[in-house]
Amino acid sequence: MPGLAISQDYYAPRPEELLPAGAVSDKVAQEIGKPVPLLLQSTTVPSGNKTITLKNRAIVSPMCMYSSRDGFPTPFHLVHYGQFALHGAGAIVVEATGVTPEGRISDRDMGMYKEEHVDAHASLVSTVKSLAAGVKIGIQLAHAGRKASTWAMYDQKAWTEPFLSTSEGGWEDSVIAPSAIPFGEGHIMPKEMTLQQIRDVEDDFVRAADRAFRAGYDFVMIHSAHGYLISSFNSPLTNKRTDEYGGSFENRTRLLQNIVHRIRSQFPDKGVWVRLNGTDGVEDGKEESWTDESTRALAPLLEQNGVDVLDISSRGTVGYAKVKMTPGYQVPAAIAAKSSGLKRMLVSAVGTMHGGTQEEPDKYGLFAEKSLQEGSVDLVSLGRVMLHNPGWVKDAAQNLMGADVVCALQYDYTLPSLRRR
Repeated sequence: MPGLAISQDYYAPRPEELLPAGAVSDKVAQEIGKPVPLLLQSTTVPSGNKTITLKNRAIVSPMCMYSSRDGFPTPFHLVHYGQFALHGAGAIVVEATGVTPEGRISDRDMGMYKEEHVDAHASLVSTVKSLAAGVKIGIQLAHAGRKASTWAMYDQKAWTEPFLSTSEGGWEDSVIAPSAIPFGEGHIMPKEMTLQQIRDVEDDFVRAADRAFRAGYDFVMIHSAHGYLISSFNSPLTNKRTDEYGGSFENRTRLLQNIVHRIRSQFPDKGVWVRLNGTDGVEDGKEESWTDESTRALAPLLEQNGVDVLDISSRGTVGYAKVKMTPGYQVPAAIAAKSSGLKRMLVSAVGTMHGGTQEEPDKYGLFAEKSLQEGSVDLVSLGRVMLHNPGWVKDAAQNLMGADVVCALQYDYTLPSLRRR
């Protein structure tokens, strides 16, 4: 409908009337008669020389939606990320966003590789923040490396064809990696990167971070997991180089350390997070791989380079990895990172963190709270469960303290009648 625009100018309630959805009100804190669960407490998170305050410790993990054209956010993203703000997430991390067109996983990935993306992302950020007071939003910056140029995961061809060919809109001739090793049989043979290409990628991440901060994001998360480009440099399974970016642990992690160091130096007061593979999931002793001990060794180096939050994930480096997805299956790597003597960097973990304990397995929030109480993690990342149930924070609050967290103003007034039923 030409001439009719959806704008924040027409939005009621006014910004000063917005409620901090997901927070525990003073009234509820007094009524429950016990300490507020750690999951639901506000917490201070480092952000370079400054700090940001999260109203709770529940973080929406970055999840690819494959809903963009030429990298631009769409109306889908406004609704998708807006629901998490309305339902009380402490922070939201926007999905893997390519720092170059060729660095996207698929042709439908989000991007931050040109100036035109800044205003589009700024609209997304400001709209999501206008829905609930105090919500923080970051963006995951990524380069897919040898796993680029694939079909969107919801496309049936993603399960029958290993890559998106040039004739179908892909870029199979521009796929790069630390070493010329394909992800698996039938997959694209990547080109081994030159030193100049590695330096160019560093520049691409720094430029993307600059655009992200100008768009209003509170922090950037550097994607160094799941076998994508930076992750594949870290792992000896995929990095067979013999120059300063291969061989030793120091050399293999040089790209990641350079990127975070440069972003931190250029943006001393902004948030820099890293998602890291805690393990490759290949620990049979037959070949060297990335393990929990590797994560323990890298964590203090990332802290020295100014990383604020280390988010632990795993898998994706090689197709034959074996990782059992039991509750908190990535917590051991988080514990390894935290045991390295960290002073300021916080640690979170993703992966089946949403459910209950062994005694009460169906109660959302109990496992997350247990992990926080034990000091295994400082924050909790939640992925697919948030797609299934955006109101997870509210359900966790009922299970943990028998009371509601603050709700969005438009929903809040309905709760008393709902409870009476």
